[in-house]
Amino acid sequence: MIPLGCSWAPWDWGDCISQYLGDALEWAIGSLFKLIFDAIKFVVIKAVEAVMKAVGTLWIDIDTPDLGGNSAVAFLQERTLFILIFVATIAMIIGGVRMAIAQRGEAVRDIIKSLLTMVVVSTGGVAFATALIQIADAFSEWIVDEAIGQSNFSTRIGEILVNPLKTEGVGLMLVIVMGILMVITSLVQLALMVIRYGMLILLVGVLPLTAAATNTEAGMMWFKRAVAWLAGFILYKPIAAIIYAAAITLIGTPQGAPDKTLAVITGVAMMMLAVVALPAILRFVSPKTGG
Repeated sequence: MIPLGCSWAPWDWGDCISQYLGDALEWAIGSLFKLIFDAIKFVVIKAVEAVMKAVGTLWIDIDTPDLGGNSAVAFLQERTLFILIFVATIAMIIGGVRMAIAQRGEAVRDIIKSLLTMVVVSTGGVAFATALIQIADAFSEWIVDEAIGQSNFSTRIGEILVNPLKTEGVGLMLVIVMGILMVITSLVQLALMVIRYGMLILLVGVLPLTAAATNTEAGMMWFKRAVAWLAGFILYKPIAAIIYAAAITLIGTPQGAPDKTLAVITGVAMMMLAVVALPAILRFVSPKTGG
């Protein structure tokens, strides 16, 4: 019986050549694809690292300017002053009519309380909001800095968020997906902080106007909603910073987790959670904002 397969027998040398050529071709193709995948992975990681160094925590570094010296806030308050006087006058008339109908003094107390609220908000609202914003910004920078562990985190942030992607346990597709999500999340976060700044200017600018008719039910609801939105936008940055700090800590120390890949995925998911924190905060501080 003639043996089949590769052997030292001359009639099996053809099978040997076919087998070795097949193994060599398989190894060559596998090495080529591995080289291509490693090259793509390297390019993706470098791109993600560059973007994360540039905008990864840029939204933390951007301090909210002093609203007290902001010309837009002053412009809004000056240009809406006649509306404020008109609304306050109408509210006082409504309060007088209620007092005349009810023949009781509660309406006078409500009018005095409304006027005091309007005066306090008009004179000290900007300064108080500015102080809260500065505290929120300082806390946000501090907690993210603590999570990173170094003062110069413009370059360190890229290392912490990208190094886990270089491990062998993270495949090419996961690197691409996680990298894209990191970049998109950081850009969206930066855009939300710009929107936050604009909303803070708008809300602080019209806050005295919303306090002009708090002796009426509609006016009080309007004022409470404006204060709630203002509080929500002030709180958004520190809450997002807390979420980011937890995500950075988790991603930066994957060895503490049973699965490094799971730690990276969880950390990126937490970064994405910071993006959707704003509507959750607005719903929390003012349940009626969601409609």
